[in-house]
Amino acid sequence: MATQHSLFSKNPKRNKPVAAAGPDISDLSSGLRDIGTRLRILEERYTNLQTKTQITEQNMLSRNKLLSTEIKATNLDIHEIKRELIEIKDRILLLIKELQMCAKKEEVNVLEKYINLWEPVNFVTRNEVEDIINEISKKNQKL
Repeated sequence: MATQHSLFSKNPKRNKPVAAAGPDISDLSSGLRDIGTRLRILEERYTNLQTKTQITEQNMLSRNKLLSTEIKATNLDIHEIKRELIEIKDRILLLIKELQMCAKKEEVNVLEKYINLWEPVNFVTRNEVEDIINEISKKNQKL
């Protein structure tokens, strides 16, 4: 029957001197420490990156919200300006229609010529005519 050997059993073939095993263990230990240190540094970097990513996402969300409200306000302003432009357009069209109904310069010139020809300042009113008639009749009665 063959004997089973475990890892920790003493096997004369596998026994190495203690002096030779010492440097291997210390190299292994320092290597593990280096790996542990590197792992901690990588974990810190990963944590920092996660934090930066969260901050960036929060900033983006807040800016998106701000831009959204600004866009809504701008849209409202644009609609108000459009409404005012339509109102101004309607008023201008009304003014144009009223101006078209007014007399033209040539028509006013023709009227001015007729008025100057007739000289309405020299016209007599009814009251003045009645007064003149009354005076003449009084003069005739006295004579």
